[in-house]
Amino acid sequence: MRLNSFHRLLVIFLGVILSGCAVKETPSASNKKTLRFNDQGTFKILQLTDTHICWENQEEYVKDLRQVCYILDTEKPDLVIFTGDVVTGILADSSWVNYLKPMDERGIPFVVTFGNHDREQELTERQLADLVMAHPMSLNTAESGWLDDMALEVKSSKGDGIAALLYCMDSGDYATIDTRPSGYGWFRWDQVEWYRNTSFAYTNAHGGVPYPAYSFFHIPLLEFGETYKTGQIVSGVREENECPGELNTGLFSAFVECGDVHAVFTGHDHVNDYVVKNDDVYLIYGRFSGRNTTYNNLPFGARIIELTEGDYGLRTWIREADGKVVQTDTLKVDLDYTLRKAVDAKGKDHGLTRTEYVGDFTVAEDILAGTKMETEIVGTPFVVRKRHSSSHGYLQTGKLYVPETGVWFFHVTSRGEASIHIDDWTKSGDDRFQGRLNLEKGFHDFRVIMADKAGGQDRLRVQWRRLDNARYQDIQEEYLYLE
Repeated sequence: MRLNSFHRLLVIFLGVILSGCAVKETPSASNKKTLRFNDQGTFKILQLTDTHICWENQEEYVKDLRQVCYILDTEKPDLVIFTGDVVTGILADSSWVNYLKPMDERGIPFVVTFGNHDREQELTERQLADLVMAHPMSLNTAESGWLDDMALEVKSSKGDGIAALLYCMDSGDYATIDTRPSGYGWFRWDQVEWYRNTSFAYTNAHGGVPYPAYSFFHIPLLEFGETYKTGQIVSGVREENECPGELNTGLFSAFVECGDVHAVFTGHDHVNDYVVKNDDVYLIYGRFSGRNTTYNNLPFGARIIELTEGDYGLRTWIREADGKVVQTDTLKVDLDYTLRKAVDAKGKDHGLTRTEYVGDFTVAEDILAGTKMETEIVGTPFVVRKRHSSSHGYLQTGKLYVPETGVWFFHVTSRGEASIHIDDWTKSGDDRFQGRLNLEKGFHDFRVIMADKAGGQDRLRVQWRRLDNARYQDIQEEYLYLE
């Protein structure tokens, strides 16, 4: 009976291979590891999520495999990333072995990140990792004893330099502390620290400028639902409440502070496929890629991600099994990391020249048409003055000495309209605003303007930080020089 059952399953599987998944020559391990932008400067990723396949349910297994083969052959991705809940039934070993073969046959590298259900079957986590890594096109490693968190390098089309990073991480499965007996898991502190250290190492090796980076895992962050509720929605649908981890351990804030990850791709919630934006980071659900082995209310599909070399944004769309393309988005991230060269200057005396103006001001630049009052030498751009019955403004000029080449963040807080100018770069806002730019070590032209409303209290604070320091600091006198 066992032999007949085996033969029956084998015949079904071979039928799938012959009908929709033609076998191709498997590439050698030596050329499968390099991910690279093509000659047109693009790199395409296929995200498959929540397939929930089960070897025992052959009818749905075969249909899902055909769908995957169709999308692989239609989109021809450079990389496939599985974002969890791939195999959720027995026999797990047969399910994994055969489901990953289409990538081997087509010579397409792939990465697996586990979901909360992948580890619930009859295999240990190490056995699962070994099954995944046994495939010639698998990029996974398991030095930790399970599938490792990974930073995959995508090389430039013009050489061996790095052009983008892909952080593939394990979002866990279920709550692991006794005060929270139920609910989903969260990123451990050591994972967040691993990401921060890895990001900073790559950025420092790149002259202080972050590479364009993207992250993939299963369980969405708490920020997904929070961002959707604020209305920062780009596209897609939300047909169920988000099911994030129970605790927020700061991965999203680490993404923002490190400045490299500008898109996060997850799964887990089968009837959500939306795209939202939070602080220059796009939070994106993949499309449910399974069939009738679990709950679903969206057509089977897969999210396609197309990266462009040198661009921090991306293009993305969903390819459905019937060939329809839906939800096409061009997601922009407006960052200018052009290196601002240091100016030819020799600092002698520390400080800034501060000139006070009075008049009727609407924006910061209006103060220059006002009545000039007193001029003084100050140590820092920090201003705290008493309330005035008329509008007051301050112009502060000098040279800023940047001690190390790289991306610097600036944060300005004022009780009115303010602007900051560094070389040819400028940023303005009301009350508080931030900006970032890439500065060469040395002296840079520096100017800060503030216009306070009548009856207000003059207040201005200018802070900065390097990319690898999450805490802002006041710009001290030792970095400021008179013209």
